[in-house]
Amino acid sequence: MIFQDETEEAAISDSSHLDDEEALISSAKDGAEDAWTAIYEANFPPIYRYVRARVFEETAASDIASSVFVAAISGIRSYSYRGRPVLAWLYRIAHNLVGDYRRRALREKQQTDDRAVEDLHSRNGSDPAGMIEDLDLRAALQTLPDTQRDVLILRFFVGLSTPEIAEVMGKRPTAVYSLQARAVASLRSVLE
Repeated sequence: MIFQDETEEAAISDSSHLDDEEALISSAKDGAEDAWTAIYEANFPPIYRYVRARVFEETAASDIASSVFVAAISGIRSYSYRGRPVLAWLYRIAHNLVGDYRRRALREKQQTDDRAVEDLHSRNGSDPAGMIEDLDLRAALQTLPDTQRDVLILRFFVGLSTPEIAEVMGKRPTAVYSLQARAVASLRSVLE
């Protein structure tokens, strides 16, 4: 009976959260600054971590994460709340902006490896083994299909749970488990 009560409590809490988020979106559509502040404060950290894990450059990641919210403000009128967390919508915007950034970087043939090595060096100090491991992991992540890479980034860099990842990506939790298992197996074989 205790389990049933906890389940009912979770369902009530979940539905009130969805109602709160729907009201928040409605207020944001009306241009309420406090609504945008709440959206930003609740969602910037996971969006930034996602972008940072995909871009590897702190300044660019910060710019892109900020651009997600600028795009959200511009596109809020066309957004219709369908019971999914606003984080899922922001994640899609971030995913698209990261793709735009990568395409632009390739077209311009920017040499980002030097900056990435400097960033790794600053994170690892004078530990060359740590730098090599980070570079190996970065290269291995790039070999994965986008959905597998996104699952790993959302799980291990952003810190979302499997059900949260499922909501954000619009997939079932079992599909997320499967994607994560395949991604880990692929990384293991690449890194060995």
